[in-house]
Amino acid sequence: MSDAPFVPATEPEAPKVRESQGESLTSIAWKQFRKHPLARIALMVLGTLYFLAAFADFFAPYSEGYINPNITFQPPNRVHFSDENGFTRPYIYGMTQELDMETFQTTWTEDTSTRYPLKLLVRREGIRERYVPFPVNLIPQPLRQTLNIRPWATLHLFGVDEPARFHMWGSDDLGGDVYGKILFGARISLTIGIIAALVATIIGMIMGGIAGFFGGWADELIMRFVEALSAIPGLFLLITLSAVFYPLNLPSSTVFILVVITLSVIGWGGVARTIRGQVLSLRERDFAYAARSLGANNTRIIFRHMLPHTLSFVIVYMSLEIPAFIITESVLSFFGLGIQPPSTSWGLMLATAQGFAGVSGLGERWWVFLPGVFIFISVLTWNLLGDGLRDAFDPRSRQ
Repeated sequence: MSDAPFVPATEPEAPKVRESQGESLTSIAWKQFRKHPLARIALMVLGTLYFLAAFADFFAPYSEGYINPNITFQPPNRVHFSDENGFTRPYIYGMTQELDMETFQTTWTEDTSTRYPLKLLVRREGIRERYVPFPVNLIPQPLRQTLNIRPWATLHLFGVDEPARFHMWGSDDLGGDVYGKILFGARISLTIGIIAALVATIIGMIMGGIAGFFGGWADELIMRFVEALSAIPGLFLLITLSAVFYPLNLPSSTVFILVVITLSVIGWGGVARTIRGQVLSLRERDFAYAARSLGANNTRIIFRHMLPHTLSFVIVYMSLEIPAFIITESVLSFFGLGIQPPSTSWGLMLATAQGFAGVSGLGERWWVFLPGVFIFISVLTWNLLGDGLRDAFDPRSRQ
C-alpha cells in the first residue's frame, strides 16, 4: 500500500460565465460605424468643413465684404520658404499686372523688390474689417441691438502687412479673396442642406405618422397630395417658386429662409411614404395595444411610441438627403434664383466663374472654379457618411 495521504476528490470548477449586458441601439450602431473607415474619414472631413465655416471670419484673411477692383482675377500668391541664404520665414512678393498688347490679356508677375512676411494672428482695425464672432453671429442683428450685445472682433489667423494682399487661392471678378469666400459660402451651402433636410424630415414624419396611424380619409388625402407633388419635376417646381420671389429683391436672410422652405416643400413626400408604411406595421404591435389600453391618446401613441421606432431610418434618410439639397441649392444659385450678393454661396461663386471665365478659362483662371471642388467633396462625404450610418443601423450588415 502507498503511504501517500488521502486527498478527497473535488469537483472541477465551473467555467465563469460572463454576464451579458444589454446594449442600446445607439451603442451597437456606434460600434458598427467605427468599423466603416470611409464613413469615419467622411465624418472628420465634414466636421472640418463645418468648423471652418462656423469660424470663417477668423480663418479668412479678410472680411466677408472685402473687395479690391484693382486686383481682379489675381492668381494665387506663391509662398516662399527659402531665399539665397537657405530656409527662412514664409513670405510672399507683391504682384503687378500688365496688359499684353499682342493678346490683350492681363499678365501677373511678382515684384521681387519687396518681400512681405506671412504673419499669424493678424489684427485688422478698420471698421469694415470688424466681424461678430461665432456663435454670437447666430443671434439676429435686431435682437442683438435690443439686448445691447455688440461683440466685435478683428483677429484673423494669418495675413501680411499693407499694402500687399495675400490671396492664397487667388481673387475673383471683384477682387475678393476666393479662399475667404469659399469659407463664407460654406455657411450657406452646407447649412441650407441640413436645415432643409431637417424641416422636410419633420414634416414627412408628422404627415406619414398621421396617415399610417389613422388611415381612412386622412391617409387618402395625404398620400394623394404626395403623389401630386411628386408628379411635378422637382427642379421645375424649384425654379418656378424661386422665379416668383426673385423680382421682389428680397434681402439675403429672407432668400435663405425661402430657399429652405422651397427645398422642404419638395422633399418631405419620400419620407412621409416610408414613415406611413412603418407606422402601419407598428400600430399592430403589442406595445401599441398596451398603450391604448392604458388610456394613452392618439397623439401620445404616435409621437411617444411609434415615431421613435423610425429614428434609425430617419437618421440614414437625412444623411443621404442633405447632399441632394446642397446640389439643389447650388443649382438655384447658379441660375441666379438662389442666394444673391452681397451674400455668397458655392453655387453663386460658380455662376460668377462661368460668367467671367467660362469653360475656356478653366486653364487660365482655374482658381475661380474651386467652389465646384468643395461641392463635390461635401456631397461625396455626406454620401459616404450616409452609407456608414445605413450599415450601422442595419441588423443584417452587423458583424
